[in-house]
Amino acid sequence: MNSLDRLLRDFEVQLQAQRVRDYEADARELSMMERSKVTCADRLAAQLGVALSVHGSTGDTWRGQLIGLGLGWIQLSTDTGDLIIRTQEIVWWEGGDNKSYVEAESVSRKLTIGSALRALAKGHREVIVIHNGSAGLTTEGHISAVGADYCELFATRAQASGKKVSFVRTIPFTSIAAVRVAAGS
Repeated sequence: MNSLDRLLRDFEVQLQAQRVRDYEADARELSMMERSKVTCADRLAAQLGVALSVHGSTGDTWRGQLIGLGLGWIQLSTDTGDLIIRTQEIVWWEGGDNKSYVEAESVSRKLTIGSALRALAKGHREVIVIHNGSAGLTTEGHISAVGADYCELFATRAQASGKKVSFVRTIPFTSIAAVRVAAGS
C-alpha cells in the first residue's frame, strides 16, 4: 500500500467518524427538542398505576398510587383514603419512570377541580380540605355546594363548653392544596 492509498484510507476513516459524530449530535439534539415539548402533565400521565411520593406546597409529602388525572389535579390512592391534589400545588414528585411520557389528554379525565368537588358533594363524602399557604391548616366536613371558583363545606366544631356548633365555610379553589376523601365514607 503506497502513501497515497494510506492517505485516502485515513481520509475515509475520518469522514466516517465525522458522520457518526454528526449523527449522534443530531440524535441528541432531536431528543432534547422532543423532550422540550413534554409537559409535567404528560410525565404524570405516564405514571398512572405507579406509587409516587408527592411533595405539596404545604410542606406535606403524600405517598400513594397515582390512579387518576384531571384538568389541573391528580388523584392518589393512599392508606388513609383517596387524595385529590391540585397540580399547581405540587412542588415535586418522586417515583415512576423518568424517561416515559404519555400525552395527558389521552388518559386524563376532562374534569376540572370544580367537577371533582361536585362529585364529592353529590356523593355526600366526608372530606378534609388541606389549605395551601401554611402546614396543618385544614377544614373537615361535607361539601355542601360548589361554585365556579369556590366550594362550601358544612362542618362542626366543639366550643369550650363542649357543645358542637355547625357552620358553613366558604373556601376559594385557590386556597386548596389538596382534598383528602375519608376512607369508606
